[in-house]
Amino acid sequence: MAQFFKAKRTNSAKNHIIKDVHVEKVDHQGRGIAYFKNSPLFIEGGLVGESLDIQIVENKKNYSTGVIKKVNRASVMRVAPTCPHYEECGGCQLQHLAQDNQIAIKLEGLQSLFKRFAKHQPLQLAQPIIDDAWGYRRTARFGVQFDNKSKKLKMGFRRSASNDLIEQRVCPVLVPELALFIQPLKNLLANLQGKADLGHVELIYSDQGVVVLLRHMKNLSDADVAAIKAFATDHQINFFSQGSTRQVVCLVGQEKLTYQLDEGQLSLSFAVTDFLQVNAKINQKMVTQALQWLQLEAQDVVLDLFCGLGNFTLPMAQKVARVVGVEGVQKMVDRARFNAQLNDIDNSEFYQADLSADNLKKQPWSPLDFNKILLDPARAGAQDCMAFIAAKKPTHIVYVSCDPLTLARDSQILLEKGYKLAKLGLIDMFPQTKHVESMALFLK
Repeated sequence: MAQFFKAKRTNSAKNHIIKDVHVEKVDHQGRGIAYFKNSPLFIEGGLVGESLDIQIVENKKNYSTGVIKKVNRASVMRVAPTCPHYEECGGCQLQHLAQDNQIAIKLEGLQSLFKRFAKHQPLQLAQPIIDDAWGYRRTARFGVQFDNKSKKLKMGFRRSASNDLIEQRVCPVLVPELALFIQPLKNLLANLQGKADLGHVELIYSDQGVVVLLRHMKNLSDADVAAIKAFATDHQINFFSQGSTRQVVCLVGQEKLTYQLDEGQLSLSFAVTDFLQVNAKINQKMVTQALQWLQLEAQDVVLDLFCGLGNFTLPMAQKVARVVGVEGVQKMVDRARFNAQLNDIDNSEFYQADLSADNLKKQPWSPLDFNKILLDPARAGAQDCMAFIAAKKPTHIVYVSCDPLTLARDSQILLEKGYKLAKLGLIDMFPQTKHVESMALFLK
């Protein structure tokens, strides 16, 4: 194992250029890993077998991170990035790899994490859920900054590990309907009187077409409101604004927004500020697989934790006797209840509860005999829920995760309680990025 330099346990190594670094492997986030003094050196964009000149940007006691300054010998897997912003934008990390190689790296990382943290080699690795590698993202949030010195407005994604914005011109991972609005929207904002008081702007693609949400720190002037209304009317889009009071106002277009879910032929209502799965096609496939893995039957009573607006709950309700959805945010609970009514579903119930708190046994829905459970927590995982879930002794548990580290950690509890990991699968929700979505099935 080669040594590249003698690591100092201070910040004196920061910004140091190291020549001819050899990448030995890649982690689950797609970062190349080299070593010095038996400590890992993580290199964003590095691939196995490459020889690189790198610059140290972070020097910690047990690891360092670096950026590529020069590729001396490239991997055969390296491809030219599609997006002209790739080298500066913090949104994507894997455009230097073809989609099949991205998936292979994520699969290897997922298996490695389970072997390491859950101390379990998956018995069956499911086929990954994949779809379009480009033009898939139906939501995006762009930062907006006004430079008082240059008197120019920037709108774009942030640079990696920075608050600085890039000068966004294109974004090939956005659905085309949204990507077309990057430059026109920037031109609109740059000509507003209150351009110095803008926060950020969100783009969403819904059944009602393109949706824009503009956040601003001060009230919009009458002239700015008129300009926005004219722009939105001319482009036939839905335009919302949100000021410092957090109140959302629909300036133009339809206030009621929906998206379709093929599984069950459902129409789900959402607010412009609600969380929405960013990849519509993958979401459809993900819901279908979750229901298949649960092997739902007419007599089942199912618990859906972290249910959101009912993305999994309502399709399940169409197949079973009863479903209870639990969510930490009351507004999402209200939305889920509304969506049940919207789709004439009367065998679902929704409750608000703090799922990170140690009070699950006190909840009104807790005594029910759930024979199957689905959970879809945020990145922090569901560690506080796992003992409760295991104690209910469901026959099937499907865990949908957006962080394989917390999934592997939480799985340990189920494995220790006698559950077996029957299936583990990758969900390619975020092509071109390091983010890994996955699904695990546990059987009693």
